[in-house]
Amino acid sequence: MQITSFLILLICALFIFMQPACATLEEFKETTNPTALVTLEELTDEVIIGDKITLTGRIDHSLYGTNPSDVVILISAPPGSHADAFMLAKPASNGTFRYNQIADVGGDWGFEALYTGVYSEKVSVQAIPGNEPKKTALTLSGWPTFPKTGDYVTFKGRLTDSEGKGIPNKVITYQLASSPVGCLGGCAFGGILEWREAGSISTDMNGEYSFGLPVVEKGSVQIESVFAGDDGYSPSSSRTLKITVYE
Repeated sequence: MQITSFLILLICALFIFMQPACATLEEFKETTNPTALVTLEELTDEVIIGDKITLTGRIDHSLYGTNPSDVVILISAPPGSHADAFMLAKPASNGTFRYNQIADVGGDWGFEALYTGVYSEKVSVQAIPGNEPKKTALTLSGWPTFPKTGDYVTFKGRLTDSEGKGIPNKVITYQLASSPVGCLGGCAFGGILEWREAGSISTDMNGEYSFGLPVVEKGSVQIESVFAGDDGYSPSSSRTLKITVYE
């Protein structure tokens, strides 16, 4: 009984002594605004799907010395986006920084800046469909043009918008053409073609893509790449390449 009473008195004493410390911590939280040390702002709170989300920010000089290190941009992307969870932004010597993110899908985008454990306030940008999908262009090239059996042909291309800017994180399907059953001679390249899907690949941050295919037999084959389109971009297809294997 005496032991129990002693423990109760000890707990009460600790509680009494801890109250000023707790109060001091709460007062510190109320009087200190860490978000003022790292700021982040959106250029606009609404963009069209496929456009860039532009963010600007600033780090207070008290957080760095002569040259500030990279700022971490935390990204909360809508479902279906290929955006990374975080990226880095390089500040200028005065602590200002800028970051651009392609809104590859529609929905609510959230961003925070993090520097040496200090967070900015979270900013939100809404990506919405435009009145019309943006026009796209798709290129394709392959090398070698006249491979031998056993060679590996490398193909590459780029998906761009109407301004010539690369479109990242879009699925490109590549397909091959062969002649219909019973078609002889040059019919495969002068009549109806039967296309079959050979694979798919996603564009990188510059809108570029590449893939390779092995050469397994003699003959000729045609290949093209296709972008199916989405809410923000219209579909497009590349030129058709003809690969001829003589030996």
